Amino acid sequence: MVSDYTKAGVDLDKLRGYHSFISSYLSSSELPIKIGHYAGAIKVGDKYIVMHVDGVGTKTLLALKTGIIEPTGIDCVAMNVNDIACVGARPLALVDYLALEKPMDDVVEKVMKGLKKGSDESNVVVVGGETAIMPGVISGYDLSCSVVGIADKLKTGNDVKPGDVVLGLASNGIHSNGYSLVRKLIDEGKINLDKWAEELLRPTRIYSNSLLSVFEKIKAAAHITGGSFSKLKRITAYRINIRLPEPPDIFKLIENSGVSHKEMHRVFNMGIGMVLFVDKEKEDEVIKILSKTEKVFELGRVEEGEGIMITTYKNQVLNF
Repeated sequence: MVSDYTKAGVDLDKLRGYHSFISSYLSSSELPIKIGHYAGAIKVGDKYIVMHVDGVGTKTLLALKTGIIEPTGIDCVAMNVNDIACVGARPLALVDYLALEKPMDDVVEKVMKGLKKGSDESNVVVVGGETAIMPGVISGYDLSCSVVGIADKLKTGNDVKPGDVVLGLASNGIHSNGYSLVRKLIDEGKINLDKWAEELLRPTRIYSNSLLSVFEKIKAAAHITGGSFSKLKRITAYRINIRLPEPPDIFKLIENSGVSHKEMHRVFNMGIGMVLFVDKEKEDEVIKILSKTEKVFELGRVEEGEGIMITTYKNQVLNF
């Protein structure tokens, strides 16, 4: 039986509908970034204060099952600093929200260790947070963070045009999205959690430092998280034509466990955690800088037209 995200309890189309409603309800023409992009911002003097909030999601349930909890603290930092770096913000401060089903000394200790590791790597200071025990509301634990950053200028993709190059930065694995579907496959006995625990709990890669090192030389960036490559529509309405490299084995395992090829590319990052849009003339320079810290792929081009066309490693063409 083929599994998909909706059968696992996550309806991406419905979620996008919520996002659209919230954006239209709360948006203001005075905001420098439209609600629904990678981060929100306000202008203060000649600077922009940028904010974002995100969480680890149901990956925490696998963390509890396996005892591999510390990486989820890193996940929480990464999901936030990566997103604000997409618009050009340097992360400054972070607060966390940890909600527990019951007192869990081990969880608190390991989550804090992960938060500290992630904050040290991304040069953000954890200035406080909130911890709550909420039986009946929380199952296991839930973890989210809010981050504040600063930027001299913002880039949201407004100047992306046909002919621009699309680059991809390799991911650490499935990062922190799609775990409701992964857990369904585990519960059905299609994935052996004991065998794949370390790979499944590998933390989200922190790209913020690398991204900010080339920010002046790129046009836009997209963090590939929930909704996968559909996120590229946040950057431009032009057609994006890309070819993806062969993904790590964990993605092949998930697909072979009963997920369609198209659904894999609708839900998971497929080995590409960050996408950059670059003027052709600056491509070599950007790749040279990024290659010091990241594995970089040339994925394709921006073209006239609309939509996202992905040629997969199986040479299948998918349109989104």
